[in-house]
Amino acid sequence: MSNVQILRRLRIEYIAFVLLAVFLVVLHETHVLPEGLLVGHTTAVYVCECAGILLTIALIPLALKSFHKALLRMALIEDAAARRRSYVKWNEIRLAQFVVIVLLNTSIYYATLDNMCGYCAIMGVIASLFCWPTKSGVEVELTMGVEPSSDVADNTES
Repeated sequence: MSNVQILRRLRIEYIAFVLLAVFLVVLHETHVLPEGLLVGHTTAVYVCECAGILLTIALIPLALKSFHKALLRMALIEDAAARRRSYVKWNEIRLAQFVVIVLLNTSIYYATLDNMCGYCAIMGVIASLFCWPTKSGVEVELTMGVEPSSDVADNTES
């Protein structure tokens, strides 16, 4: 898989995540999915909001930091194909964590009609903006820790 194919795949997955979140909001706003199912159930609202907040607090830093640590481990992989597979896998894991944050908090927001989980969903969306794959980012991250080819002569003599 080339860098261009990786970039295309990761961008398609990211756009699918955004469209899925927008689709969920549209379904709730058009009343296809019900709103306010938990309004009046204070214990259920409290438990759902705590779960959404704790999940947000845990997964946002985990998604960003675990990918960085995975990049450091990927730098040790000699085989380029294995490095690319690992890169795609860890990008997908990171995006999946953001999908969980955004979709769960959006669902809790519409079930409780309380702003707290809406804010958590927005934080997840904002944090996921740092995951948009760029061509230069893919190239740099895939060549991180790779030594330049020894076939190139070092012409530093004058």
